[in-house]
Amino acid sequence: MAVLKSFWLAAALIWACSDTALPPLPELALAEFASPVQAQIRQRLDAAQLASSDPHAVGSLGEALYAFGQTGAAAACFRRCRALDPTAFRWAYLLGVSEADLGRSQAALDALSDAAAMRPDDLAAAVRLSDQLEQAGKSIEAARLLEAALPRFPDSPAVQYRLGRLLAARGEGRAVEHLEEAVAEEPGFREALYALAGAYRAQGREGEADRLLRRYETVASTPRRHYPDPLIDGMDAIRSFSAQATLERGRALQAQGDLEGARGSYSAALEIDPEYVEAHVNLVSVLGELGDHEQATSHYQRAVALDPSIPEAHYNFGVSLHFSGEFAAAADAFRKALAVNDRYADAHGNLASSLEELGRGAEAERHYRLAVENDPAHPMANFHLGRRLAERGRYREALAYLETAVSADTPGTAWHGYVLALVHRRLGQEGRAREAAQAALERAHALGQVEVADKIRTEFLR
Repeated sequence: MAVLKSFWLAAALIWACSDTALPPLPELALAEFASPVQAQIRQRLDAAQLASSDPHAVGSLGEALYAFGQTGAAAACFRRCRALDPTAFRWAYLLGVSEADLGRSQAALDALSDAAAMRPDDLAAAVRLSDQLEQAGKSIEAARLLEAALPRFPDSPAVQYRLGRLLAARGEGRAVEHLEEAVAEEPGFREALYALAGAYRAQGREGEADRLLRRYETVASTPRRHYPDPLIDGMDAIRSFSAQATLERGRALQAQGDLEGARGSYSAALEIDPEYVEAHVNLVSVLGELGDHEQATSHYQRAVALDPSIPEAHYNFGVSLHFSGEFAAAADAFRKALAVNDRYADAHGNLASSLEELGRGAEAERHYRLAVENDPAHPMANFHLGRRLAERGRYREALAYLETAVSADTPGTAWHGYVLALVHRRLGQEGRAREAAQAALERAHALGQVEVADKIRTEFLR
């Protein structure tokens, strides 16, 4: 019994010593995280503390921390994972990436060297290791690594570009073929275009260099990577999923009319991912309705800086400008939305409304018609077309548009029904006028539109 007791005591002492020798878990201030993220981090932190010798529990915390921008704390987790399981590629690689992000060149080089040795056929590990070697001033070793990787990844623009750039720096003419291959594999690879232009110029091929530089100027910025990186993509997905769930909560609140709640959710999504374009775009809409034009403008500018090709960004900004009475600027914003998508019915309809405010009725009517062409059931465009026709005495022609407008259940339905009732009256159809008025009155009551209800009763139902 005494022997058994001594055995367990020794084992406990060994465990205590080994655990103490391990890199510690990071200390976290959960209040620093966006509120939607705190529960997620807390759950992973609790699991890591309960199973601090399980690399998967600790690594799961590290991956979430990296996803939400806590690179230093993530590196601490991956360091512990490496100590717990030194033969696992995952932890060596993620530690190397984290250390590189933190600017710890030698630590990154050590971890990535281990990762590349474990998986010589991993493209991401080879590319990142070559980058670290180059940054450490070991460009010859970096080029050798890439030349060894080239037979395994001949179609990789990332490998071809890096090798071509390193060879060009040494004045080697064969750099051109690698840079040409990188551009052939990825025609929009800006860095490769620029490097190839420089390599052409070094060979005296000025005309080709100039043509490439002109092409370089027309190409949009490319993504930060030009190679697959599944482990990093997996961590990015943690952030994306959390931001998307928060965005969806905002959408639900906005649909319910809770604009302040929606504003909070969209702002929280941007705490998680400041470059989440859709959250910026949706905030433009909500802030415009809330009358906060300054903040709406700020989010619009951020959205179009990230991606100018989203028509909803221009459209939502146009609505915000319209609410603030800036009709000319609103019209410009709606035109920008239509320049991206000329079949955008809402943009045609709202452009028409802004043009009417500016006294440009004929142009407005053309855009109302374009809205209906692209969306025959569009309630607002149908209503305004019917209204404009009725104003000119073309009552029978107006009926079809007004009936289409009334068939949709929108905040404007009661008013649309009131105008429809007026048109029936003008045509001498008193029975149909009262039916339309009664339906409009019921809709006004349902929406709490007291002034509209009073007008309908006064005009038709006394």
